[in-house]
Amino acid sequence: MSHIGVITNPTAGSGRGARWGAEALTALSARGHHIRDLSRGTWAASYEAAMEHRRGLDALVVVGGDGMVHLGIQVCGGRKLPLGIVAAGSGNDAAISLGLPIHDIEASAGRIDDGLAGHVTRVDLGQITGHTVDHPGKPRYFIAVLSAGIDAAIAAYAANLRHPRGSLKYKVATLRELPRFKPYGVRIVVDGTEWTGRCTLVAVANGAVFGGGLMISPDSRMTDGKLELVLAEPLSRPAIVKLFPKLYDGSHLADSRIRVIQATSIEISQHGHEGGRGYESRQGHKGRHDEGRGDLSIGALLPPAFADGELVGRAPLKVAVAPLALRVLGATPRN
Repeated sequence: MSHIGVITNPTAGSGRGARWGAEALTALSARGHHIRDLSRGTWAASYEAAMEHRRGLDALVVVGGDGMVHLGIQVCGGRKLPLGIVAAGSGNDAAISLGLPIHDIEASAGRIDDGLAGHVTRVDLGQITGHTVDHPGKPRYFIAVLSAGIDAAIAAYAANLRHPRGSLKYKVATLRELPRFKPYGVRIVVDGTEWTGRCTLVAVANGAVFGGGLMISPDSRMTDGKLELVLAEPLSRPAIVKLFPKLYDGSHLADSRIRVIQATSIEISQHGHEGGRGYESRQGHKGRHDEGRGDLSIGALLPPAFADGELVGRAPLKVAVAPLALRVLGATPRN
């Protein structure tokens, strides 16, 4: 008999999480497992309960969307305790990348059984450090994508929307955030090489999708020991509106103003930039001119960063890959 800790989220799936959580507890109990319900009503309290009891568990299972997976990896990341996922939220980006069932309680319970019988897959995590990182943050892990530019501003607004669900709420949030957008001033160090400038989007991807299935970094893999930094040069508001639909299939990467840089460590901090020349490295590689914006002597303040849809904190942030730091029950990551 396996001893499994389970955390459910009654607010997941626009309020259907309570029913899904009860169904998951029933399904796992019916398979002969000894269940300890670690749900405590809030994200922080459930995390503390899981940390307190983790040494007596054979696995931790989270029921809900990406926020619950984010909770689970804080407990299991860098440890031998494996994580089981019952994907039952409005956003299930981690489960998509891990090849896990979506909104199917019985199939998810079957994958957890498979994992407990030996089908355990190890995957990379992103590891965030810095004095501004919110608790729990020593380090803070993420499994899908960290957002630090307009993508973070959109995530912040979307996090408070109950309707619509999935990627549609990110479209609503985009329209809400665009009127106040100005390119951000950033300093980024990628594996020791420094860039400073202004940009629109700043994302660090461990997985391919974010925002309810948007393909921010189609070539990202959770088992390659690498992260992908996705940058968009300063864009006008109309250009951003045209860019958003391309995230559904990854065709945004055909735009020369967007680049993807593979890395193992990335530092992101606030920076002012003179001349409006776009993104520029210390080695002299210049980006395009700030289309439609003119010259700005200093970039706008970066918004607080989000990871897996959860608030992380303001820059400066250090992000590094944690190779094969998480064990996932029954996962089949995309290759």
